[in-house]
Amino acid sequence: MAPSAEDESAPVSMDQHVITTEWVDAPDEIAYHDYVEGTYNTFSCTCDQPLADRDAATRHAAEVGQCLMCLGSGTISINPHHSGGCDSCAGSGKSAPGSVMIQARVTQSFVKEVAALLPAEFGLTDVVAVLGRRMEGGAETVLSVAAGLIRYLEVQGEVVLCTAPDFLPGDGVEQRYDDPRWLRVP
Repeated sequence: MAPSAEDESAPVSMDQHVITTEWVDAPDEIAYHDYVEGTYNTFSCTCDQPLADRDAATRHAAEVGQCLMCLGSGTISINPHHSGGCDSCAGSGKSAPGSVMIQARVTQSFVKEVAALLPAEFGLTDVVAVLGRRMEGGAETVLSVAAGLIRYLEVQGEVVLCTAPDFLPGDGVEQRYDDPRWLRVP
């Protein structure tokens, strides 16, 4: 006997999960961080699962096989007045099989702990090695956090770039990339 529509134990199909995002009291221009966090958005799903914020909506989209960027809508709205097609899923709203999104929450104390483990002179590979032992996620996550960590340390005045690529590209000249090195500022 097939389960009835009233039977709550019946499996839920992806078609029953339509996640909607609505802009609420957003200014004309918003920061990228506010867009990523969903600061000016409310999220809801037709299955009535509570979606308190962007993280909850993203986890729910992942659970039901929808695109993690557009939450299954096929479009992305980076501000209240404009939307466009989602490049991640090519507008299909579905995620690729096995897609997993890992969001790294990097705190100031985590940055200080990692920075303390770095030598006086270090390169990107050194940062990746330290992070790889301290956080979960694939290479893409670790590289992203490593780049952000180095930039944060630069902005805070704790490190400076001490080497750059050997030469700049010119007409007919191939760019050579060496691992840049940073120095701690005493």
